[in-house]
Amino acid sequence: MNLEKFIELLKYGNFEDQNSRIAIFDKDARFVFVSTNLFGFTENYVGMTVYEYYQGHLADSEVKKVKDCFAKALNGEPSCTQAILTNRLNKEKITWDVDFNSFVDDKGDTYVLSRIRPHEVNLTTSSTNFFIREMVEQSSDVFTVFDKDFYIVYVSKVLGKWRDESVLGLHISDLISGKALEKFYKRYKKAKENPGVVITDIVTIDVSSDDEPRNELILESSVEFHDFNQLGCYYLDRTSDVTEKVLRNREIEIQKATIDKMSKWTALGQMAANIAHEVNNPLAIIELQTQALEKRGKDLKIEQVLEKVRSIAEQKNRIANIVSSLHIYSQDDRSKRESISLSSLIHDSIALFKTALVDEDLKIVFSNDSDNDIVMVNSSEIIQVFINLLNNAHDAILDLKDKWIEINLDDSNHKVYVDIIDSGHGIEPNLASKIFNRFYTTKGEKKGTGLGLNICQEIMNDHGGHISYVKDAEHTTFSLTFPSVELN
Repeated sequence: MNLEKFIELLKYGNFEDQNSRIAIFDKDARFVFVSTNLFGFTENYVGMTVYEYYQGHLADSEVKKVKDCFAKALNGEPSCTQAILTNRLNKEKITWDVDFNSFVDDKGDTYVLSRIRPHEVNLTTSSTNFFIREMVEQSSDVFTVFDKDFYIVYVSKVLGKWRDESVLGLHISDLISGKALEKFYKRYKKAKENPGVVITDIVTIDVSSDDEPRNELILESSVEFHDFNQLGCYYLDRTSDVTEKVLRNREIEIQKATIDKMSKWTALGQMAANIAHEVNNPLAIIELQTQALEKRGKDLKIEQVLEKVRSIAEQKNRIANIVSSLHIYSQDDRSKRESISLSSLIHDSIALFKTALVDEDLKIVFSNDSDNDIVMVNSSEIIQVFINLLNNAHDAILDLKDKWIEINLDDSNHKVYVDIIDSGHGIEPNLASKIFNRFYTTKGEKKGTGLGLNICQEIMNDHGGHISYVKDAEHTTFSLTFPSVELN
């Protein structure tokens, strides 16, 4: 038998659910393997003799029984005994069944396989507490128990940032103050109103010093309130240091926001030249109409004058719409949301998209079948979603003879639905599963960044909506869902 392979097999065993512990000892009774790491066995006890471990847990008479059984096993005689272990917390006596069996590995060395399990089928409350206490004490988190008046009755370890001496018996106000204390009381009040429910909150504590003038400790505190009847009411608190995790996530969010902003401004840059051209056209018409009025105004009939004035007004409105749409799209305030008609945002998106469009063969049809298309959104971000989808659709059908994009708007069951369909025939299945991945693109490095659809997905999720590619549609179809705002 190969010892290493045997140990690997034992590692797959779910011994904890059977309340059993499996161990392998060499012929000198030293730990080679232990099935559990509940007590940190694997780190602390490998290499220690079983007698050294049991010292302080078993009486001398019980240790002698273990030694005798071990000696029998080494001689090839399977043996078992009952060892009475003393609970270190409350000195309660717990009876365990201990088995020893020897085996020889493929190198000819003799080892002893041992199993220890509680004599009773179920662990007693005190022995369960014994295991939990051992696990808690070795955790990197801080476990604290407060009484109903917020005095500490138990703490697994003392945070050095607070005090050097023990915190047992201290009130929470002796340890923290200000906003941190206010958040503590709010969190614990919520826990008391919801007994047994875990209430989690992030707490920031200023630990600045002369050496580190700007330093904060970010903690995640999870608390439960329990009423133990005659034993009293207590708050059970588990506090984890999540400073590194939070700071890392903040940096990731900053980087994502920077990338998203760069993507938007890149799109705006690409539009700039065509926007200038698009604005120049109505300006040229206005100039011609104005010159006609100046030169021939006296000879024109009133109807002709009014027609030219109407033409100037139309061109002025055309320019205003372009500028307005561009202004909405370029806004950076992601937190600003308003109730707005989704169809108006679609019209703005189409207007903006057309300013950057040179392809005269492309037809865009917008069909609105919605009775209530009012949504609570950030207009700039939703226009960004529509423009990204319109750009993708146009790029995909650029080489087709029949080029069209259809936008359908509808609503039902308190939701607003938008389908953006183009004349293409869908996306290959092996590519469709990747299209929402960040930096994945089918357009090539010179044209695509792989950010568009991923940004669309993030924006839709942030608005409580959804975007999906419709796999079974006849033509390439993307479907968007928005929560609607009820009309008064």
